[in-house]
Amino acid sequence: MRPYSLGLTLALTACSTTHPAAPAGPVAQSVAVSADRNDVPRELMLAIGVVEGGVMLSRVRLPDPADHVPVAGILELRHGAFDSLAHGATLMGVDELTLRSDTDLATEAGARVLGELGRATGARSSDLASWRGALEELSGMYDHLSRARYAEDVFTILRAGGPFPARDGETITISAHPELTVAAPGPLVEAVGGSPEFPGAIWYTTSCSGKCDTSRTAGTAAVNSIVIHDTEGGWNASVATLQNDAGKSVHYIVDADGSRVGQFVPEGYTAWHAGNYYVNQRSVGIEHVGFAGDAAGYQKGLYDKSAALVKSIRSRWNVPLDRAHIFGHYQVPDGTKITDSSAPCSDTLDACETSANYGGSANHRDPGYHWEWCQYMEKLGGSCSCNDAYPLWNCTTDKTEAVRCNNGKVEIEKCDKGCVSQPIGTNDVCNMSTPAGGGGSGGGGGGGGTGTGGNGGVGQVSGTPGANDDATPKGDDPMTGASQGGCTVTGSASSSSSVGWMLLAALALVVARRRSSTRAA
Repeated sequence: MRPYSLGLTLALTACSTTHPAAPAGPVAQSVAVSADRNDVPRELMLAIGVVEGGVMLSRVRLPDPADHVPVAGILELRHGAFDSLAHGATLMGVDELTLRSDTDLATEAGARVLGELGRATGARSSDLASWRGALEELSGMYDHLSRARYAEDVFTILRAGGPFPARDGETITISAHPELTVAAPGPLVEAVGGSPEFPGAIWYTTSCSGKCDTSRTAGTAAVNSIVIHDTEGGWNASVATLQNDAGKSVHYIVDADGSRVGQFVPEGYTAWHAGNYYVNQRSVGIEHVGFAGDAAGYQKGLYDKSAALVKSIRSRWNVPLDRAHIFGHYQVPDGTKITDSSAPCSDTLDACETSANYGGSANHRDPGYHWEWCQYMEKLGGSCSCNDAYPLWNCTTDKTEAVRCNNGKVEIEKCDKGCVSQPIGTNDVCNMSTPAGGGGSGGGGGGGGTGTGGNGGVGQVSGTPGANDDATPKGDDPMTGASQGGCTVTGSASSSSSVGWMLLAALALVVARRRSSTRAA
């Protein structure tokens, strides 16, 4: 089968279709054309994209082959109980990495997959309610209850309708469909395979076959650390992947806004999440829904819920509140390069993120430059290190604090009137009701910056908005052969269907790397 040429087909379809004209926005256009071609309701695809978060995916992406949660297109095709990613790639005549790189191409693949599932389950394009069975199958969830819950989430969006944000500032609109009924709960309930250890968490039944061990082979007394990951995919794609994909497992997942927590295996099991079995035996792994390359950073709700989860875990295990025992995937020793029992990387963020000796067996870099370690550890009642901060004041993502390393000591200022990011090389501005030290934030700027105490006490820190503002995420080196699972960083760059896009992406990556090297660290 020849690789699919989306651009040409879209152009031809736009001329020949008998369906209503496609909407103006590129996301809505892409969905409309693909949905019409495959006899799938447009608004059904949009609602799936909202539930998945796929409507926010970049048009072109530079995914890593070893991503923990590989997703493609607005429907976020993935490896689940039903492998929609592999099936979509087959339908398009391309490989999975190509599909993951081109969101519009993958949206067409998603429409084809959904159309096939609809025909197999008796769905009709004129009847949204008839697509419930197709949605359950598309979810890729392991158990019936999770599949039913997924379909109901999509129908909830369709019932209410409304405007929803999409990538690049686009707004998509879904009509309200109050005629859609809620599925009767009785037939959907089935036996739960376990009980969550964190109160309020959702239990996701997960087989350990080829994914985890049903014991702590190093002994439960050895558990003394927590590894922080990010998913690089939305909640549903991440759940389906972590339930089903071989060689990958984790104990917990926290949603992007902190609204929910899921648990896959008991804490007493050894989950394969760090790409280092020695670490796996001695740690609890937490995935966080998000993208390490997203300059907007992680949401406050996610940090709050993750901190509550860590406190709960610590009530059952001896995990010290320091960065030697609560660390990111990027700090995990790569047992193929250095001794697997080596301590987590304790060098600067740049050094750990770029070292070939860390990140587990596939050198994963999550949760990335935008994870606020100092603010996170503060929420836990612990502390970060100077390697988590910079000499210049940096606003936290939520703009409520500014952080710097001054003479080997981490300083955190509360910006009750907000923190304002400044250009790279200067201190960010922390606006406070009460001046700190009568001068700038932290007593007069710092890192070479000057405070302006007459403005309510401000310091000026370098950077653009986001965690460690002047820390621009770098692209990762190609990764190979992840062992015992793991997650990684996805940048935004190339499209396999366009050499020009790939060149631009490569150029952007070079610029980002050069830019990141200018920050004071």
